[in-house]
Amino acid sequence: MSSRSGYGRTPLATRFLVSYALVYAILIGLMSFVVVQTVEASLIRNLTESLETSAELAEESLPDVDGDFASWADGVFGASGYRTTLIAVDGVVWADSHADPAVMENHADRPEVIEARDGQVGTATRVSASTGFEQLYLALPPEEGLIVRLSVPTREIGEELASIRGSIIAVAIVIGLLGVVVVALLGRRMTRPITELTEQSRALAEGDLSVLPRRSPVSEIDSLGVAISALAHDLGSRVTEAEQASEYLETVLGALPQGTVLIDANERIAYANPSAYELLGSVPEELAALSPFTFQSVVREARDDRVVVNRVSDHGVPVRRLRGVATPFTGDGRILLVVVDVTDNERSAAVRRDFVANASHELKTPVSSIIAASDALRIAVERDDPSALRFADQIQSAANQLDGLVADLLDLSRLERERPELAPIRFDLLVADELERVRELAAERGLELQADLIKVSVDGSHRDLAIAVRNLLDNAIHYTDENGEVYATLAEADGRVSLEVRDTGVGIPTRDIERIFERFYRVDAARSRATGGTGLGLSIVKHVTESHGGQVEVTSELGVGTSFTLFLPVSSS
Repeated sequence: MSSRSGYGRTPLATRFLVSYALVYAILIGLMSFVVVQTVEASLIRNLTESLETSAELAEESLPDVDGDFASWADGVFGASGYRTTLIAVDGVVWADSHADPAVMENHADRPEVIEARDGQVGTATRVSASTGFEQLYLALPPEEGLIVRLSVPTREIGEELASIRGSIIAVAIVIGLLGVVVVALLGRRMTRPITELTEQSRALAEGDLSVLPRRSPVSEIDSLGVAISALAHDLGSRVTEAEQASEYLETVLGALPQGTVLIDANERIAYANPSAYELLGSVPEELAALSPFTFQSVVREARDDRVVVNRVSDHGVPVRRLRGVATPFTGDGRILLVVVDVTDNERSAAVRRDFVANASHELKTPVSSIIAASDALRIAVERDDPSALRFADQIQSAANQLDGLVADLLDLSRLERERPELAPIRFDLLVADELERVRELAAERGLELQADLIKVSVDGSHRDLAIAVRNLLDNAIHYTDENGEVYATLAEADGRVSLEVRDTGVGIPTRDIERIFERFYRVDAARSRATGGTGLGLSIVKHVTESHGGQVEVTSELGVGTSFTLFLPVSSS
């Protein structure tokens, strides 16, 4: 419990200590700064006065023009301890106690020299070019064209200041430690009753109603304890009811197949159920990052106009059609976004529309042909025209095409409506029967029909599997030119039976491979109709295969041929 109470919090006693330490550190820092600045200014002022006094004495002892200025400079340095320099008003150095004047630069541009030429006592602080140390310079106004300048290293001031700082720090540490002890004792004494009340309150919040807050001699804390005890008893039942309601709501929303997303007034996503993550892929923390972008517009439009807004958008890979319905809450800026996957519904509706349109078109073609041929046949019969037989053949061909189309439509409707009754079947015998059924047709078209079959059984409907195999063989024969070959191969591996029907025909363009299993889709519509194809054969093959727990694959190359392979589970009997 203590670890939980301390997580992310700072005890009151610690706050007292930290506050004391910060205030003390700031005050000591300010005091130290003021003291050091004051002492430093005093030292510099005293040193400057000392330099000025020594410079005046040195100026009084200047020799005549023909005198020994070098000895004079050394004498002044020996007496005062300050570096002594004699400079002409034009900046030429005549004598220096520490360097050879002959190699020294012209000093006309030195700040203290400039001030001295102006009739003032010039002072400056800088790093000396000859000594390499920071120096305090003082120059007196010129006397008989010569300026007396004295200088002293400022490190002496720094050493004195360092000693003062050390003393201040030592005293500050001692006083600070004493203050810490006093503040710690006072803080602990002040926070002990609050800590006890906190522990007792936490026990009440966790449901232990047998614990009552201890009475405190501090009236404010005692009143707080009594109020907390009353509040705990009053809220206990309410919290229990709220938790149950929240659990029920979470269960209900979690079971919904629709995605449910709650957006608050600050466009933060406050809640999202599991279905929302499945449909959207991910749910961000902010509305601005929600994908698809259309749903952001739906939410904002619903919030601004206070109306229910719904819109459909594409999302994800593979692309799914998602409908987003945004409903505003009454009285605040929250929005409830419900996401529904309408991909299958829209696809089913599109399939139904296309099926009706395509079926009508496919039925209209042979019916129109029959009507036209029958009219021509009637005229030919009236005129005793020998072409009547040709028109009768056209009617029969169109009728056969219509019969095949109706039969395929009935088969496809039955396959979609009914589940096949499965029973063990010798699949190799079924394939052999279908090969014999189309062998005559293959011979008429000048094709070589070959087979490599093994003995194998599957669980399935003999009728449906026969239709699928027959359609594959018919398809291969109709799309293979004369002198071509059609192969049927049976194999078994990894618990699956594979039937490959391969031809050396015209092949299928790559752009059409993904659509060849659609109803009424033809790669070469003219050739398909010329050979009596309905455009439903491969759709039937796919339905039969999938209803038997299998799959169909296709590979093709233009001008080389096509291979269809059915995969079915091996019979469990």
